[in-house]
Amino acid sequence: AEEGVLSTAVGYVQNAVANPAVRNLGILGGVVLAGSFALSVYNVYMRYNSSRSKRKRQVNKNVVVVERLRDFFPENRDSLTKGHIRGLQGKTGFKPEEIFRKYMRYKLNEEAFNVDFVADVLALKRACDLDGDAMKSVLMETGERMVKKYGILMRDVSDMGAAGVQRKVDGCSMFAKVMYLADLDEFIPSSEGKACQQRLKEVFGATDEDFEKLRISALGAEKADIDVLEAMITEKSAGDKSDEGGDTQGGEGGEPPVAA
Repeated sequence: AEEGVLSTAVGYVQNAVANPAVRNLGILGGVVLAGSFALSVYNVYMRYNSSRSKRKRQVNKNVVVVERLRDFFPENRDSLTKGHIRGLQGKTGFKPEEIFRKYMRYKLNEEAFNVDFVADVLALKRACDLDGDAMKSVLMETGERMVKKYGILMRDVSDMGAAGVQRKVDGCSMFAKVMYLADLDEFIPSSEGKACQQRLKEVFGATDEDFEKLRISALGAEKADIDVLEAMITEKSAGDKSDEGGDTQGGEGGEPPVAA
């Protein structure tokens, strides 16, 4: 009886397949399913490769670098090794130079620039095994990013609003920091450091006078960051004050000027 039922079912299927209408309907269904699958794959691919997705993945990898390295500084900086950097390479796909650059930029933005800062980046440089050319590349790329964010260096901010003044103060502070590192033999060989400093001044639009005014001569161990606000008081501002003082004295006979 079971064999009879099976034979009957097979016969129905064979008859249905032999029917052109049924066969064409099956082909159409297969095409629709294949098209739907291809469209789904395409949409997933486009979402994965969109600018937003790429940016999100990049940010996530940057976070991995910061979180993994932050635990070493400052107390455990001597335990940081090339093996740890290789592990980060495998996790993020970044080269040692990229790892160093990203973490140093994080420290420049978020941490005080003091003796611990310098000791930390020197320990990271050793672990990343970077030479003078790599350090010059790091400094130049960092400087160019700063100029894009803060604009060219300006010490006279008398005509700016509060937000503009703060932006230029931050820019001057960053300029002073990268110039200090470029002048540090342990960070970059002096021969390359001098050339790097000159190029950084050109990138920031800074003069030799600007550099001397903002130059960091020594670092302390305190937690506070460097303050460049006093160095941003220029001779022009002093001259403006002198002019204002002259105006208040009035004209001949010491009489006050007449309002227009």
